[in-house]
Amino acid sequence: MISKLVSVMLIILLIFSAGCIEGQSGTSENITITHKTYGAFTLPEMQLQILTVNGTHVVFTTSGIEGEFKQVYERPFNETDFEELVDLFERNGFFEMQDRYTPQEGQPVVADVGTVEISLSGENKAKTVIVDPYYSEYMPEGLQEIDSALIELRAYAVSTSPEEAEEIAENWIKSAPTYGFDGFDLKLENHEILESIPEQHILTYTSTSRHGGYGNRTGKMVTQVITPHRIEVTVSDGNVTSAIIDGKWDELAQKPAERETEKH
Repeated sequence: MISKLVSVMLIILLIFSAGCIEGQSGTSENITITHKTYGAFTLPEMQLQILTVNGTHVVFTTSGIEGEFKQVYERPFNETDFEELVDLFERNGFFEMQDRYTPQEGQPVVADVGTVEISLSGENKAKTVIVDPYYSEYMPEGLQEIDSALIELRAYAVSTSPEEAEEIAENWIKSAPTYGFDGFDLKLENHEILESIPEQHILTYTSTSRHGGYGNRTGKMVTQVITPHRIEVTVSDGNVTSAIIDGKWDELAQKPAERETEKH
């Protein structure tokens, strides 16, 4: 009887322990972090900028102050990195910070930079810290570190990975009129990333056509000759924004490429 009782108690203890471990591992599951800026002197479509971060995704939205011109950028995020971000808030004493930071006596008043609201909310706690105007010198050092981490995540949200950029470029080229008509043997020759916001991927490809000319030549008189091509494609914000073939043909606009005026 005693042995049965001990066995039952051991089972209950194991179940309870498993529940505790599960609860601890999911401490970040219901936490959301936001970084919201507004009121700055900027483009109308950038008046309101909101970064939202949780254990699975980073979402960055830009819009007018009333929600017009809305653009949404979303990237995956893993639980480990999110837990490190939550830990950054805790290490820097986010919940002990003031609710609002403004210029103190002797500090310059910066104009046209807008306001930032940094928030962390979960099941058992929530806090928002406002910095108005949005200027790092008005923040304590710990809040500056948090703000910098969130700014990096905004850049990540609007970024395109090299692999994604190559997939976007190659799919676009294959479906575009010139390559789609008679192209083959598409090869990536070079991939350069420009540090802009959003970043730009400059990809150079070579390919071969079975006929001369550019675009969709269906029903046109064409020369049947193997023709090599060099294609420079720009990918930004997940889209092809430029595609020039042989420096002569604008594949995006389907017309001869504009050339810079020759300098004499």
